[in-house]
Amino acid sequence: MACRLCKKDRPLRKSHVFPEWLYKSLYDDNHRFFVLSTDKNKRRGTRPKGIYERLLCHKCEQRFSKWEGYARDVFYDLSLKVVEDNRAFVFSGLQYTPFKLFQMSLIWRASITSRPEVHRIDLGHHTERLRKMLLEDHPGEVYEYGSILMLPALSQELMQQFVYPPESLPTKIDGHSAYRAVFGGLFWLYIVSNHSARLSHKEVFLSKDGNLPVFKTGGPAVEFMQQLASDFFAAGMLNDLK
Repeated sequence: MACRLCKKDRPLRKSHVFPEWLYKSLYDDNHRFFVLSTDKNKRRGTRPKGIYERLLCHKCEQRFSKWEGYARDVFYDLSLKVVEDNRAFVFSGLQYTPFKLFQMSLIWRASITSRPEVHRIDLGHHTERLRKMLLEDHPGEVYEYGSILMLPALSQELMQQFVYPPESLPTKIDGHSAYRAVFGGLFWLYIVSNHSARLSHKEVFLSKDGNLPVFKTGGPAVEFMQQLASDFFAAGMLNDLK
């Protein structure tokens, strides 16, 4: 089968749809994590590892591994300088290209996977454009498929217990399509648009000189998490965990 990134007919690896280290805080003592659904017809289950599928050849898997390894270091190992103001924590000293490509790779993989645990999102022609940019190691401008990171005013212990794949936002943001997700204890908001260059506040994204704002928020991200919890209760999922 053809590799989904390079399009060459090569043996495919079992590729993690999302990096294994993003599930680190979810595992129990038996190295399992719970899989929940807001669909009441789906039963709660457990998995011993993250979600994977045969998507990439060895060469392309190694390309992704490089970005994933750098992002893992950013989340867990690197000592970054941080400045706090009323709106955000601003981390400095990041490498723009690998971290931006890592961000882009997450939503691209979410758009091509057929795994039932991942929401069906249709990025249209942006899927192919993202593929070409990833293949060429081209992170683009800050606003091109950029992700805004937010730290909801919720328990970080609670937030660390979620990996929520990208899903389409019900409404557009200033005319731009957007997708929300939860990774690494943070709320991610992707902007996917033909005219994202018109965004008036480009400073909300990772900058080319390595500044990454993580916004403090008690609004949309908290509302989303509250609604998600409500949907899980309605489906009987959280009741099963008691």
